[in-house]
Amino acid sequence: MGITLHFHGRIAPKIKPREVWIYATLIGKEKGWPVTDLIETNGTAVLQQHDGEEISYTGKLFSFTMEPHEHCEPVIFQITEEGYFKNWCKTQFAPPEIHIGLVDFFQQMKIKFCELVIQDEGGFWELRDPEVLEERIVKCFLEMQASKDEDPEYYGPVKIEGGRITDLMK
Repeated sequence: MGITLHFHGRIAPKIKPREVWIYATLIGKEKGWPVTDLIETNGTAVLQQHDGEEISYTGKLFSFTMEPHEHCEPVIFQITEEGYFKNWCKTQFAPPEIHIGLVDFFQQMKIKFCELVIQDEGGFWELRDPEVLEERIVKCFLEMQASKDEDPEYYGPVKIEGGRITDLMK
């Protein structure tokens, strides 16, 4: 449930993670979206291979986060030494313009990537039709309300630690 942008890919071979961060920060400033500093750590991430299989990665990560809206999940980049990244951002509870802005963000970021795959549950990445996005958002809200009507113990949405949003909880 909930409108989410899933993204994975790889930065271009001659591009450094710092360049990706700088470019994302410039786009973020243009949109009024804060971006954290680039942090280099050792850690674990789940990545997508070319065949669609997920693998666990442990090693050096270059990470930064963008905050498009208070009612939207953060856009979290964790880039491996080899340049791979994978994550998602739920936009369901922010205004549709935020979702549209994120699609624009990824469209602009494509020049830094040799591979970018977007799965857009709102359909905007593929169709660029705001009416379809709006219809899908409304459908999700109606499904949430139906679940709450069926079981009054459900409540939500709830923003949990790390900025992730859970649609419904008991």
